[in-house]
Amino acid sequence: PVLIEAAALGVASDDALFADAPDEFLDPLVLTFMTDPVFLPTSGKIVDRATIAQHLLNDPHDPFNRKDLTIEQIKPAIELKNKMKLWLEEKRASEDVNMKDT
Repeated sequence: PVLIEAAALGVASDDALFADAPDEFLDPLVLTFMTDPVFLPTSGKIVDRATIAQHLLNDPHDPFNRKDLTIEQIKPAIELKNKMKLWLEEKRASEDVNMKDT
């Protein structure tokens, strides 16, 4: 029970961090904060790996332009992922400072 409560608090804390995330960090299909952004070469869009993997299980096409797409074709969006990581680190540091001030 204690571990579950701690995990729930962590999720709630992350949700609060993501609330004001820049739009470029949100998956355009499900509007959630991406954890593993990937580039779709057929449309040039970036989505979360989990989102596109689930989509491709049911439909082998790019959801933005309906061109054929396989999971092997997607590429990690490393630059965006690094930018997101830095943003999160800054947000967490800012939140830590704010908690110490109270």
